[in-house]
Formats: sequence, C-alpha cells, structure tokens
Amino acid sequence: MFDHALAKYPSGSEERELLERIDEKRLPAHVAITMDGNGRWAKQRGLERNAGHSAGAEAAREVTEAAARLGIRFLTLFTFSSENWKRPPGEVQFLMDMLHENLLSRQALLTDNDIRLKIIGDLEGLPGKLRKKLMESEERSSGHKRMQVNLALNYGSRQEILRAVRAIVSARIAAGRIDEEVFSRHLYTAGCPDPDLLIRTSGERRISNFLLYQIAYSELYFTATLWPDFRAQQFFQAVIDYQGRERRFGNA
Repeated sequence: MFDHALAKYPSGSEERELLERIDEKRLPAHVAITMDGNGRWAKQRGLERNAGHSAGAEAAREVTEAAARLGIRFLTLFTFSSENWKRPPGEVQFLMDMLHENLLSRQALLTDNDIRLKIIGDLEGLPGKLRKKLMESEERSSGHKRMQVNLALNYGSRQEILRAVRAIVSARIAAGRIDEEVFSRHLYTAGCPDPDLLIRTSGERRISNFLLYQIAYSELYFTATLWPDFRAQQFFQAVIDYQGRERRFGNA
C-alpha cells in the first residue's frame, strides 16, 4: 500500500507509521485547506511577518507533495483572499513577489509530481506580472493528470457566488433550467468535486468566506497547529481523522 509514498519516509518515522494507518480505498477525493497562522508563527519567534509567509510557502510545498503521493486527486489552497488587500502594503507586495518567485522556481514540483495548476479567484485584480506567470503555469501544466491543485488567489466565496449568478443571468438561462449542476458549472471550481475535507490551521474555527457553496457537506477539521508547522505528518493525521467519521450527507 502506498509504496511510492512509503519510500519517501524512513522506517520508524512518524510519517511512515501514520501512512500505514491510512485506508487507501477511503481517501478524500478533494481536500481544501485554509492556511492560517503565518503571522502568529513569526511573532512567536520574534521574526517579521514575512518570515512566516516564507515558512508557510515551504509548508504548502511539502503538503502538496504529500497529497500527491497519497493519491489525493484535488487540493485547494486558500492562498490570498479578496480581504487580504487590507493588510499593510509592504506585506501584500511581499506576498505577490513571493508567489511570483515560487512559480518561477517550483515548476519542477508540478512536473515531477504530474500536478495540474488551476487558479480560482479574480485574476484581473492581481498584478500584471504575476497574472501572466500564473496563466503560463496553468497552460504548461494543463496536461498533467495525477492531481489538480487549485490556488485560491484574490478569492472570496460570496464574490464567486455573485459572479456565478451574473453569468447565469447574462446567459439568459431559464429559471426552470437552473439546478445545482448548472450553478456549479458557473463557479470557479467547475469540473472539481466538492471538497470531502476542509482543513483549517491555527486554532480558528471559522470558514472565512471560503468555498461556502462547495463545502455544504464537507467534513471540517480544525487544528491549533500554525500553518508553517503543518507538514506531511499533520496532513496524514487529518486524513486519518476524516476516515474515522461517518458521512451521512444529511441523512439520519
């Protein structure tokens, strides 16, 4: 089981022991993560907030690789919300620059793991240089099949829902023809199954305008671990917790 994943972790390591507890037949097809706690992680260490964002980017890389090895088909990472523009301009600029640099330096992550990248959110609101690189990365990875990673950038779920409603109205789709399938096709996540598991780090227990429509029946997992400390081991623990639940989808 998970031979390709087990080979990554040495015998006796906690990651390997956790992997051996995971049922490969009951994996969540889609995991969404609110990556929260970078600033607090930095503050605890007497560092600038940007140091927390850099450490958080490394956590995202490790978790993405772990999810790919495990066999997760879709991973959605809440990277930058439409509300995050309210942060200090210097911090926002650092985040935009870091995203651009990561796209330049980590193309191998997508290629080596056969990962397709998709951006969900309002691309028009992002800096032109970053927007161009995001579109290039999407195109270059479009043929990858192992896993799809959705980066939620300049994303807000209420805005996404309003955008879908406007698109349906513009298309003049008759009211009687609008059902869940039609509505889902007009969301940013069209083509993806709804998340089976939503993870939020840092101890906060809020949804924060993330995938409000899509997580109607998702299992929610909250952890006090700050995002930069959330690595493969913690990801495997979340999957194990998910597999211990009975999903009813509204049934008694």
